[in-house]
Order: sequence, then C-alpha cells, then structure tokens
Amino acid sequence: MQEGLFKIMSKKIPDFKSLEEAADYWDTHSFAEYITDTEPVEIEVNLAQHRITLEIDSDLSEKLDKIAHKKKKSYDKLIGSWIREKIIQEASN
Repeated sequence: MQEGLFKIMSKKIPDFKSLEEAADYWDTHSFAEYITDTEPVEIEVNLAQHRITLEIDSDLSEKLDKIAHKKKKSYDKLIGSWIREKIIQEASN
C-alpha cells in the first residue's frame, strides 16, 4: 500500500509553454501527486500594505505607463513612491 502511494505522489511536474497552459493543467490535477518533485521555499509576506483602486483618465494612464517603463518600475510602485513622497512633504509642513 505504501509503495503505491509513493508512486502516486512521485509524478514529475510537466514543463509548461505558458502560464495559461499551466493554469489549465492545475485546474484538473492535484498538486499532492507531485509533492516529491518540489523543493521548500521561503517567502516573505508584507501584510502591512493596503491595495486601493484609482480611476484616472486613459491619456493620463498612458503617460504613467510610459514613465514607469522608462524608470523600469511597475506603475503601481511608481504611484506608491509618488504618494509616499507627497505625504512626507505635506506632513513636514
């Protein structure tokens, strides 16, 4: 019985050509069958951050995207740094 259980849990995770292919695969397969083909990882989670939604005009969004790309940042990180700078500036007045 133990040997059969080990065979079920020792499948190799396939190589996927895209995230969509991987998502489709995992929608129909159990990760438990592949547990021996994994390695432990450490992750860091910052629960102190809050996500907000902003509505901006499309032309402003395009400009923001270009600036973020030029600075090699995601637009949300760029907006966050701008907001942080402005809050620090306002708080010191």
